[in-house]
Order: sequence, then structure tokens, then C-alpha cells
Amino acid sequence: MVKKVLIIHRVPAPPAISELLAGAGYGVDMVTDAAAGLRQLDAPDYDAVIVLDSPLAESWKLCARIRQLTDIPLVVISPRASTEMCVRAINSGADYFIRKPFGPRELLSRVGSLVQRTAPLAAPRTIARSGR
Repeated sequence: MVKKVLIIHRVPAPPAISELLAGAGYGVDMVTDAAAGLRQLDAPDYDAVIVLDSPLAESWKLCARIRQLTDIPLVVISPRASTEMCVRAINSGADYFIRKPFGPRELLSRVGSLVQRTAPLAAPRTIARSGR
């Protein structure tokens, strides 16, 4: 099954990020405002959310609101960030804060690890015992 990522960005997102994720096998949807992003999360179709280049105060509020609704993996990407801002975003609910510029492998690794770690198990694990 294709893993889906929702990108929330104030303006249409640069194609590089959506193309990078799509090239790695993710389905990608983009919305240009927080309210639309929250509406999209009503359907449990997404495996991760990326908040991209939002004003930091808006990012914190959006992270907190998303956390009230769901425990979906959440990544914030921003070019403007001090350590304090990164900590505040994480304390508001982000799993990762990525500062721009970043390498494509970093984004794919972070999103991939979050999606893998939070995916439900396809089948219950069994333990085989021998000797009795």
C-alpha cells in the first residue's frame, strides 16, 4: 500500500519536495492553509504531515491542533529557526524540526523512519518455540 504524506504550506509548495517524496514512492497531497490541512486530516488516509515554511507562531499552533486530533507523524520544515524555535515546535507536537537548507536524504530518512515506526503491524507477531 502506498504511504501518503500531506504537505501544509501557505503558498503552493516547491515541486522539489513533493517530487522527492513521490519519487520515493509516497503519495503526496498539498494544501495551502492550516484550516484545509486540518480538514484533510479528518480522513485517516495520511501516514505523515509536513508543515512547510509557515510563520513559526502559526506552525506551533498548527502542531498543537494536529496533536489534539491525531498522533500522526509530524515534521516542520523552516528556514528561520533558532534552537529555541526548534524546541518550541517539538514541544508543540512536531516529531522533527528540519532547518532549511537540508539534503534530500535527510528528509526521506526522517519521514521514512517516522512512518515505519508508527505503522501498525500488518499481522501479529508469533514466537516459535521448540523443545517441548
